[in-house]
Amino acid sequence: MERDEIVARPIRKAEFGEPIPVTIEDMLNEISNQGPAIPAVISSVQPQLEALDPSLLAESSHFYITGCGDSYFAGLAARFAFARYAGVPTEALEALEFGRYAAGFVPPGSTVFGISNSGKAARSVEALVNARLGRAHTVAITGNSEGWLAQEAETILDQSVRLDGELIGMPSNLATDEEEDKPRRGSFGLVNYLASLTTLYLIAFQTGVVRGRITEGEADALREELRSTAELIAETVRICTPAAEAYAEQVKEIESYTFLGSGPSLATSLFYAAKTYELPRVYGVSQELEEWAHEQFFLTGTGTQVLFIAPQGRSVSRIRELLHTTQTMGGCGVVVTDESNPELSEAADVTLPVAGSVSEELSPLVYCVPGQLFATCLARSRGRLAFEFDSPLQYEMNMRTIQESQLIEFHPPRK
Repeated sequence: MERDEIVARPIRKAEFGEPIPVTIEDMLNEISNQGPAIPAVISSVQPQLEALDPSLLAESSHFYITGCGDSYFAGLAARFAFARYAGVPTEALEALEFGRYAAGFVPPGSTVFGISNSGKAARSVEALVNARLGRAHTVAITGNSEGWLAQEAETILDQSVRLDGELIGMPSNLATDEEEDKPRRGSFGLVNYLASLTTLYLIAFQTGVVRGRITEGEADALREELRSTAELIAETVRICTPAAEAYAEQVKEIESYTFLGSGPSLATSLFYAAKTYELPRVYGVSQELEEWAHEQFFLTGTGTQVLFIAPQGRSVSRIRELLHTTQTMGGCGVVVTDESNPELSEAADVTLPVAGSVSEELSPLVYCVPGQLFATCLARSRGRLAFEFDSPLQYEMNMRTIQESQLIEFHPPRK
C-alpha cells in the first residue's frame, strides 16, 4: 500500500511583543466587561454568514471544528448546538489530532472550521493545510484576517471586534492597536473564547436555516437568546464573585482540583482546568462526568475538591448522584449552577452561582465565568498576580513553542 508523501514546510519565525503582567484588578475588570463582545461578534459575523454561498452550509456532509486550547474547547462546547440546530454530523478535534491523523480521511463534502484568534497557532494552521489536501472546504475563524490561518483557508470568518474604538480579544502581548505608544492595560484575552463560541453558534443557526431544519424566525429567537447572555455574564460576575472569593480563600493551600462536566459542559470543565494552570498555577483535572465514577473516584477522599458544572439539562440527575458519592467518600462537592437547580445548591458543600437560566446548548457562554473568577481569586489568595510568566525564558518559550513549529503536509498517494 502506498504511503502519503510528506512535505515539511520552512518554519515561520514567532511573532510576539513584550509580556505585560495582568494584575488581579485588570483580570477582574476583564471578566466583568467581556459580555459586550457577544453582541459585537453577532453584529460582525452574522452578515458574513449571510453573504456566503448557501451551498457551503447546505451541502456539506460533515463539519469538523479544530483548534488548540480555548479554541478547541469552543468546538467541543458547540457540538450539541450543531447537532440540535444544524443537523450536520459535527466533530471537534484538537488541531494536532485532526491535522496529522484525521484530515486526510474526512468524508467527501466535508467542511473544516479552524479556529485561532491570533491566526498564528502552528498546529491550527497545519490542520487547515491538511484538510485542504484531504479535499475538504476550509474555513478560518480568526481575529486576524491576514494571519497565517487565514492565508491557508478558502473562506474567512473575521470575528475581530472593536468596542469604543479599542480592538478587543488579543492578549496584551499580541495587541494590534494602532496607537503603539498608548499605555495598555494588561489583558489575558478572555473574550477570545466568547467570540469563538458566538461565531460557532451563529454558524449552527445559519446552517439550520439554509437546510430547512429551523425557520428564520426560530433562528432569530436563538440569536436573541445568544445576545441576552451578555447580561447574564454581568449578573453572574456580581452574584458569584463573593462565593468565588470565599471558596478560593478556603482552599488556597490545596494543589489539585477535579472539574466534571458532560455534553457542552465537558468543554467548560476543560476551560476551568486550563485557567487553574494559567492563573494560580495549580493542577486542575478535567474529566467527563461519568468517567469520573470509573477513574478519579479511586482518588476521592477527605478534602478532595470536586467541582460539578451543572446547568439545567440532561445530566442533572447524574450530577446529583455523583455529588452524593463525592460527599460520602469525604470529598468536598462544589456545584456551579443556576436558580433552576435549587436541590443541587442545597445539597452542595459550596455553590458557585450562575445568573438566570440559560439553555444547556448555550450554557458555556455564561458558565465559563465562575471558573474565571475562581482561578483569579485563587491566584490572589496564593499571592500571585492574575497572570504572569515566571521568567523571560518561560514567556519566550511559550510563544516559540506554539508558533515556531514545523508544519507537515501529508499528500495522499497519486492514483
